[in-house]
Amino acid sequence: MLMGQGCTHMNSGMQEEEFSIPLWEYNKERQRWLQKQPDQNNQTIYWEKFRVITYNIWFSENYQPIRFNSLCDILNKSQAQIIGLQEMTTNILQQLLLQEFVQERYYLSDVDGRTFTGWYGVLLLIDSRFYVSKLSLINFPQSKMGRRLLLAEIKLDENEIIRIGTVHLESLDNKQERLSQLDICRKVLNRSPATCILMGDFNFHACGQENIDQINRLPQWIDVWIYLMGYDNHGYTFDTEMNSMTKIHNGSSDRSRLDRIILLSQTIIPTQIQILGNQPIAHHGQFYLFPSDHFGLTALFQKKK
Repeated sequence: MLMGQGCTHMNSGMQEEEFSIPLWEYNKERQRWLQKQPDQNNQTIYWEKFRVITYNIWFSENYQPIRFNSLCDILNKSQAQIIGLQEMTTNILQQLLLQEFVQERYYLSDVDGRTFTGWYGVLLLIDSRFYVSKLSLINFPQSKMGRRLLLAEIKLDENEIIRIGTVHLESLDNKQERLSQLDICRKVLNRSPATCILMGDFNFHACGQENIDQINRLPQWIDVWIYLMGYDNHGYTFDTEMNSMTKIHNGSSDRSRLDRIILLSQTIIPTQIQILGNQPIAHHGQFYLFPSDHFGLTALFQKKK
């Protein structure tokens, strides 16, 4: 078992392991992050709309201080209620814990890297006004890269529950493993009726056969970018033509929409989506610096009228 308050769920078909993990909140009096204790009154604020962010922040230590400062500026100004970060390292996490806006506004899914496999992982920041009823990690049993789904269950009001997960699907030429991982995500998210949102670095292009195969396994789910922006707007989130820093470190040209926010809901609709971090933050020799080798995505959701 991963940690003390955990439980294990075994699905006989997939044999994935699911662990319940603690939520962390900042205690101003003790000036430290502590495990959040269960709410006694379970009061919820009525949320008519909410904003989410997904961002692969790039684990590289290259130009890390200036990139981290820019990332924090983006996250702070976004006023997002739920933020999913991929390629979070323990070192970057320790810096994030010290940010005043994080301490004041968010619960965290990790404070010391215990949920990471290897030296990086995924992280959720959740608005501390939300009532979070469950936080879980789901292993992908065949992953050679330690990839996992990080999943929160949140009450928007007395009647509305959302399940929202962040994920970093298997990299490189591993189409079959990504298919398997997305299948696990779909089954875990859609166990019972609720609004479901999955966001992260899916690691496959929005064009091509793999995308068709993946979408066919997600009936009734919508790709928020296509829903709002249409097929003609490519929405590249990995773009070596725009991000010269990425081109140098990638070693080849690539323009792909690797990062996604997808939705399954009868009661919630997306009203806005945009790319984050696609403006250079500094000039460095022969190229411009960006917050990451990926661009982020932010989307606004609201309840149907």
